[in-house]
Amino acid sequence: MEIIGGAIPGQSLTKKPGNYPWDKPSKLNDVDEIIKLHLDTLSEKKSIDNLLLVLERGLPLNILVETYLTTQVMKGIHNIDVSILVAPVVHEFLYNLAKDAGLDFKEFPDEEVSGTKEKALMLLKAELKSTPEEEQDSGFEILEDMTTALKEQPEEGSPKPEEGLPKPEEEEAKPPKGLMSRGNSNGS
Repeated sequence: MEIIGGAIPGQSLTKKPGNYPWDKPSKLNDVDEIIKLHLDTLSEKKSIDNLLLVLERGLPLNILVETYLTTQVMKGIHNIDVSILVAPVVHEFLYNLAKDAGLDFKEFPDEEVSGTKEKALMLLKAELKSTPEEEQDSGFEILEDMTTALKEQPEEGSPKPEEGLPKPEEEEAKPPKGLMSRGNSNGS
């Protein structure tokens, strides 16, 4: 039996709201302000080296952008709707950065195959392990956050909670009870 990693429907209603950063109103709501924040963060020299290295090692650019923005949602910086609006700008910025650096990188995975998340996770973990302690800077922290986000995301195509559970055995048909359960006694 496969273990399900997703939330159970209604689970969020059993705890007091606001326990997690994404349960609270986001810190930023202005798209222009959020774009500036991301471009400033990603353009720091300490961040650029780590991001370019994982691109060079084979992590597709779109996976990098999606994972980075997911970490920002998890931290409560902005909501998922803003991520959708900001993603093309961040993608284009990192694309141009990698091209200017002369990298040979993948913009998108070769094809939609299962296991893309696992491959990305392996690449990020390998990069984190190979980074010496003295080089663990803000770029390293971005990669750590992205690794955490990938671990917590359910795999696309994984069974929905109700698909993975065994179906309860149906009860045998019991004779109806109560006043209305009686048939019409006049023969019709």
